[in-house]
Amino acid sequence: METYFIETWGCQMNVLDSQRLEGLLQQRGLRRVAHAEGADVAVLNTCSVREKAVHKVLSRLGELHGLRRENGRPGVVGLCGCVGEQEGARLLARSAGLDFVLGPGRVSQLPQVLDAVAQGRRTSVTGFPAGPDYDPDTIARGSSARQYITAIHGCDQHCTFCIVPTTRGHESSRTLAEIVAEVTGVVERGGKEVTLLGQTINAYRCPATGADFGDLLQVVGAVPGVWRVQFVTSHPRFFTRAMVEKIASVPSLGTYLHLPFQAGSDAVLKRMHRGYTRAGYLDLVAMIRTAMPRVTLSTDVIVGFPGETEDDFAATLDVVREVGFGQLYGFVFSPRPRTPAARYPGRIARAEAGIRLERLFDLQASIQLELNQAMVGRTVELLLDGPAKRGSALWQGRGADNRVVNVPGWNGIAAGELATVVITGATPHSLLGERREPVTRPA
Repeated sequence: METYFIETWGCQMNVLDSQRLEGLLQQRGLRRVAHAEGADVAVLNTCSVREKAVHKVLSRLGELHGLRRENGRPGVVGLCGCVGEQEGARLLARSAGLDFVLGPGRVSQLPQVLDAVAQGRRTSVTGFPAGPDYDPDTIARGSSARQYITAIHGCDQHCTFCIVPTTRGHESSRTLAEIVAEVTGVVERGGKEVTLLGQTINAYRCPATGADFGDLLQVVGAVPGVWRVQFVTSHPRFFTRAMVEKIASVPSLGTYLHLPFQAGSDAVLKRMHRGYTRAGYLDLVAMIRTAMPRVTLSTDVIVGFPGETEDDFAATLDVVREVGFGQLYGFVFSPRPRTPAARYPGRIARAEAGIRLERLFDLQASIQLELNQAMVGRTVELLLDGPAKRGSALWQGRGADNRVVNVPGWNGIAAGELATVVITGATPHSLLGERREPVTRPA
């Protein structure tokens, strides 16, 4: 085995898991190649949040198996991530081209799994060990100025639509000292923006000191060299006034806060087992905006949840209008295996749910356009990510509010650098800016 390729689907946690897998492969002396079909070890790191995830995985495995046979390069194919945890050894039985399955709680066991495959054993390793399965020293972080760091693993909330407690395990917080040490190392190696990750990040509680998430942010924000601190994903039920005030006191904190509300109807929220009401959510938004007047809120919304009436959906649209989210991620309800909502009566027809989703997106597009147009003329500091598109003269970056800003390139422009730009134009989904030339003074 000399080469590898990792294909990543899903959320930021999967991106970080892929970096962990990559680090372990590099420790074995493997080098990355550009395509899965040409690699000695090809890994699919999967997501099971949406419907038909297993079907998509099996389709991709079949496609990859065919391409590798055509190339005369069978190699090793592995499947990791949440679909791996969800299906386990059943995937080995359903795909002849699959050599191993590795759950997200067993990433560190990749070397042993590869050894087993080399001995001719197809292997499935899933479940969650009692001890930690996270070694920051093995992560292949690359040169990106934006870095992810796990603060809390798993989820204990058991929302009725969500499979994450099954695929990611129970909540388990890392110690504050471990997280701060990792942040310090990332910054020393050139990281500028640090995003703390957790399925329910604000449920964090240090197992050694009892520090809560507000305490953690204050300490991380004070690490020398940190330009910006972000975090995802928060749950409305875990924010307290004291925590919000602590968070608001962090100077390096970004002005972007992801706060899923999922549905605007109390009846639907109760069936979802979300643990808050519409009024409680709106009160929390008001509290956050009082403490952080410049905050840009984003959210998640599910439409077509079983039993959702037109009035229920209208209540969701009302929340979107009232809050004015800077970004919104909307989804049609997807029944997931072993979740209560998969058995609920009152399933909404797919066509009707799709129409509701389009109505939601149309409303949000008009709100985002208005909010983005209000940015025209403002000066913002961006962290540059790279060319907006391959071969494009425009470069893309994000500021403290996580909005995408496209700017014309200039001599010496480089990914990972900070740039001050003036916003000159707006669309519903991005901003256009121009670099503000540095002020020069005569000698």
